[in-house]
Amino acid sequence: MKSEKQILNFGKKLIKEEINALIKINKNINSSFSKAVNLIFNTKGNIVFTGVGKSKLILEKTCGTFSSLGIPSYVLDANQANHGSLGNLQKTDTLIIASNSGNTNELITIFRFAKKYKIKIIGISSNKKSQLFKNSDINIIYPRVKEIGDDNFKLVPTSSTTVLAAIGDALAISVGKLKKFKIKNFGETHPGGSIGKSLTSIKDLLITGNSIPFVDSNASFSKVLSVIASKRLGCALVKDKKFKRISIVTDGDTARAASKYKNISSLKVSQFMTKNPKYINENTLATEALSIMNEKRITILLVKSKNKFKGLVSLHSIIEYLGK
Repeated sequence: MKSEKQILNFGKKLIKEEINALIKINKNINSSFSKAVNLIFNTKGNIVFTGVGKSKLILEKTCGTFSSLGIPSYVLDANQANHGSLGNLQKTDTLIIASNSGNTNELITIFRFAKKYKIKIIGISSNKKSQLFKNSDINIIYPRVKEIGDDNFKLVPTSSTTVLAAIGDALAISVGKLKKFKIKNFGETHPGGSIGKSLTSIKDLLITGNSIPFVDSNASFSKVLSVIASKRLGCALVKDKKFKRISIVTDGDTARAASKYKNISSLKVSQFMTKNPKYINENTLATEALSIMNEKRITILLVKSKNKFKGLVSLHSIIEYLGK
């Protein structure tokens, strides 16, 4: 049995071999890459990925990245393409076909169909003499890379699939850049899971309408306590008669007022409220709002849009949402 140190050193050596493969492909990226990015950007239909074996698996991941960036795409199974799936292809689509050798038999029918209907093909391969190279409108050719490990593993796709994944990621992010993709768009395509939650904007967690505890600026101390208790948000909002200014009074404000003033029964809320509460825009991310609350040591943020009051958001509601 090998020692832990020997295993770690071997693992690091293998990873370095993959890094070297990426360095090699990085030096060989040329104008074909930019042509492919522009073609994808200008495609009116879908971006259709196809390949076989390990290439297909990598392209499935790449397709998922394209979709998450709002670029319509799907994977065409090369085997099923020979049995009717070619009918899904449209003239406005662009095909991205990957094959390390570029001579996979399953792709021949796809080449013929694409040529007949003038569907553009972006080929990704390491073989300039392949059928894929001959049939592609744009070719991204990467140099042959050594699969990691000794000769016993030279037939196991490792470095070559890492290179393909890197090219796919670079294409996706480059097109996303051209499309001026924003992080809020990523939240729209990832509504579920931890990613979706972290990209949720405050406008989706707003407390509005009758759920907001309001009091008039002349409300008594006891009235304020009653309203705060009734809504269980730990605060009440104070509005003037024309609703032009909104202030806030919190549990902390009432506690400080009770210790400062001897006769609290005669107090008006205007004497102990916070006149300039912290506002955020309704498009602020929930995680950013949480960070602001932690920094300011507050539990309520008022929310506005185009300088108009929209509602409020509480620390408890954000934590509860993100923790689900």
